[in-house]
Amino acid sequence: MLKIDAITNTYKQHNEDAHGNGECFAWVMDGASALNKTNVTNWSNDVAWVVNWWTQYLNTYLKNTAISLHTILEQGILDLNREFSNFIPINQLSKLDRASSAIGITRIQDDMLECYVLGDVEIAIKFKSGVFKIVTDERIADLDATVIKMIAENKDRDQEISFAGYTEEELTVLRRNRMKMNAKDGYAILEHDPVAIKKGIYQRYPLHHIESVLLMSDGYSAIYNKYECFNLEELFKRVDTYGADDIIHQLRKKELENFDCCRRLRRHDDATGVYLKVK
Repeated sequence: MLKIDAITNTYKQHNEDAHGNGECFAWVMDGASALNKTNVTNWSNDVAWVVNWWTQYLNTYLKNTAISLHTILEQGILDLNREFSNFIPINQLSKLDRASSAIGITRIQDDMLECYVLGDVEIAIKFKSGVFKIVTDERIADLDATVIKMIAENKDRDQEISFAGYTEEELTVLRRNRMKMNAKDGYAILEHDPVAIKKGIYQRYPLHHIESVLLMSDGYSAIYNKYECFNLEELFKRVDTYGADDIIHQLRKKELENFDCCRRLRRHDDATGVYLKVK
């Protein structure tokens, strides 16, 4: 049994994060918009359409623990592509045109906790022994580091913004990185290619060893790994005591302070946290 506390928050018209949960599962998605001025769905934002589609799909199929997480996700991409093709054939979309998403899933299967991560969503686990474990893929953070350095060093960037909150110089690097999406020398992420699913991180832990779990988009985890307001142990205590939404208040307050020191691509970001307490 799980006690669940969840929050998602955005500063934009459309939240590109999403989350969901059921009796035996919980998940978080962190969407990424296309890096071209592309919009093909009947929504004003393609990535919002995509994460909304996945919300309905995951909440329907994750409850069936007889089907593996890999199979659910692979079939989901095929179903998504079939529906998305009503707007445009998938093979006409370059990697720069495609909305993508990091995803983290936890699910109870028998007496085990399954954890699956694709991209930089974090699943942080607190064991009853007091040990903490983080499940995430750090390859995106490594690619982002160059652009974050450019942002920090360009004192005139506010006058140079070109598209999606970035300068042309920054976009050149971001687009070069985006072309590495699901490539051998790049990073794995949820998009229209089912081959990505096998590249995700999958781990299982005995449920009776676990005290609590925190699933976080990178906008939420920034409170401890970027802003360093808390360490991981303090973060768990804070969420357990004051609720997942308390971290949102802390984040938005920090975002208004010194962006130059926060090691992020954006001052503001969508933020989603799902806290699970094993009962």
